[in-house]
Amino acid sequence: MVKRNLAESLVMAAGLLAWTVVTTTSAFAADALTLDDYFAAALKRSEVVATQSELIRQAEERYKQADSTLYPTVNGVASYTRQDPVPAGESSTANFPNRQTLAKVTATQPLFRGFRDFAALRQNKALVGAQNEDYQSARTQLFKDVVQNFYTVLSIEQDLRNLDAEIKLSLDREKELNARVRIGRSRIGEVLTVQSNISTLRAQVQQLQGQLGTAREAFGFLSGLDPATPLRDTEELPAGVEPVDDYLARLALRPDVKAGQQRLTAAQENTKVARGANLPSVDLNANRYLHRTGSLRDSEWDVGVALTVPIYAGGLLQSQVSEAVSLQTQAELSLSQIRRQAEQEIRSVHQSAVYDQSQLEALEKATEAARKNYEAQQHDYRLGLVTNLDVLQALTTYQENQRALDRARFTAKSDYLTLQAAAVRRPAPPEATAP
Repeated sequence: MVKRNLAESLVMAAGLLAWTVVTTTSAFAADALTLDDYFAAALKRSEVVATQSELIRQAEERYKQADSTLYPTVNGVASYTRQDPVPAGESSTANFPNRQTLAKVTATQPLFRGFRDFAALRQNKALVGAQNEDYQSARTQLFKDVVQNFYTVLSIEQDLRNLDAEIKLSLDREKELNARVRIGRSRIGEVLTVQSNISTLRAQVQQLQGQLGTAREAFGFLSGLDPATPLRDTEELPAGVEPVDDYLARLALRPDVKAGQQRLTAAQENTKVARGANLPSVDLNANRYLHRTGSLRDSEWDVGVALTVPIYAGGLLQSQVSEAVSLQTQAELSLSQIRRQAEQEIRSVHQSAVYDQSQLEALEKATEAARKNYEAQQHDYRLGLVTNLDVLQALTTYQENQRALDRARFTAKSDYLTLQAAAVRRPAPPEATAP
């Protein structure tokens, strides 16, 4: 009879938990968001990612502006000049009348600018590449934020389900003890102990519901969707985490590292631009006259070559070169820092992912042992071999291990996906950088 009651109690508790999960899943499965769905919604919502798109557009326009300096410039020019007339009785030797009008089309073609035009073009091309990588960095960071919030919500919701199951078991325990009190086989103090434990559990439920509300508000902010939208986890943990060297080998593919490299290239080209300003420049000038007065009024066009040699500018050009060299050094230091931070991030998250796997294995064993201990304590209590306190302690240990196991499972998934993002595996990298 005792074994039968024990079996019925466990079956009822397991059925209740399964019913909670199944009904929740069946009610929301059609509209539940997976991690990829959540990320897609967050991409549309994110102002940071949209801003990066605009920065790319601006960089592309600056590249076009740099490219335009290699082509001729054509301008229309018109002028009217009136001079002081010569006093009466005096002769004038001027070749131009007192009133002069001019209309022309002028064109200028740069021939040589110390190669700085080409360096500026390469500089802006590198900056376009850097902005594209910044866009990918923004997407990666958004993915990390989405992953963290996604599993925070799921972890709290699962924790609430576990607490609800523990409360149900405690209520069953209270009912059983009340029946034993009526026949004189248990003391009223045992009932009060269970009731105190139930109140503590309900207080924890209230605390978790507050945390869930905060996490759900963050979900609504990131996704732009209803904060109550259900979530569905479809991610699978691998059997093991690859060696850290496999992830470090992808360091150069990270968008922040590539952006730093592009900015270093831009700084190097900027140094060439500054040094090119010290070299002579040669321009081809051409004019087509539509109308003019004076002795050259019958001349319709002219062409000339202008040579400009920098001689002295108050130290301006030398200062610009020194500044460009300093900016290049700064870009080199920045790239070195980005690489070290990226490597540190990969190593740190990889260590967490490996630890998570070990913790999961330990918690699975501990939870199974705690479950068997709880079953044994219930059986022994009915035989009068242990106290009610022993049973409650076993139940608490079992449920705490179960809650810790579920939290660890979600943490492991979060850390593993963060590791994938740090190694440019999630979200999917652009085709050009795919392995």
